[in-house]
Amino acid sequence: MARMLTVEDSSSNTGGAVPSPYSRSGYTVNPSVLDSCGQAARHLGGLIPPETAKITEPSDNAASGLKGWLTGPAIHSCAANWKTLLDKLAGDMGTTGTKLSTAAATYRRTEQNVSTSLTGDPATGPGPGSVVKDPFNTVLTTDLSPAAEARRAAAAGKDR
Repeated sequence: MARMLTVEDSSSNTGGAVPSPYSRSGYTVNPSVLDSCGQAARHLGGLIPPETAKITEPSDNAASGLKGWLTGPAIHSCAANWKTLLDKLAGDMGTTGTKLSTAAATYRRTEQNVSTSLTGDPATGPGPGSVVKDPFNTVLTTDLSPAAEARRAAAAGKDR
């Protein structure tokens, strides 16, 4: 089975740098594997209810053959309880599978958002020629171009 999460010791993976006091051990998440595990859990959970539906008839037949014996109702109760527990397991597997797939989508979306916020282009990511919009509208005082003057005036609340 593929591994969803790899835990690495950040103290041995620093390349000589001092690890941040705010960081914990490093985690590597593969969203594709996480999503695959979620899909598998939902699939397997979906296979359980049709099978548990087959439990009650044989147990009820066995119980009916034991009328007057305490074993008859016990067989029925045992099968009913197993069915209930297995149906709950199926539901839990479906819920957990959905949560795993949602987590994978969240990891992908977060990576996309970070890339977009850094580069403005989700397809290319950071690199040479990437133009990043300055969210602070920084104007260098050594820049004397008309555009820089206009930005300085706008930042100071003046119209030129």
